[in-house]
Amino acid sequence: MATLKQKIQAEQSGRAMLEKGGLPPPDAVEYGYTCIRFFWNEAKVVLIIDIDEPPDGPDAVGESAQYLDYDEQPTDGSDDAIARYLPEIEDEAA
Repeated sequence: MATLKQKIQAEQSGRAMLEKGGLPPPDAVEYGYTCIRFFWNEAKVVLIIDIDEPPDGPDAVGESAQYLDYDEQPTDGSDDAIARYLPEIEDEAA
């Protein structure tokens, strides 16, 4: 699991990289167990910066595993398994 210090450093480096590239800052930043995630709401884009290798096994994922359901197929016609959970994640973040 990545330390808080590593996550903060990754966020600072990521923000510097975006600024250098002339890209807008993210609308939200989320610290995961082994990564950080930058979210741009309007563009519906997420950038994941891996910091550390995840622990073995599905139970090691923690709370985020609640959003994973490999047997469920999208009902909105999309093939994006994560997109159908974004509204739930955004509601929790608010």
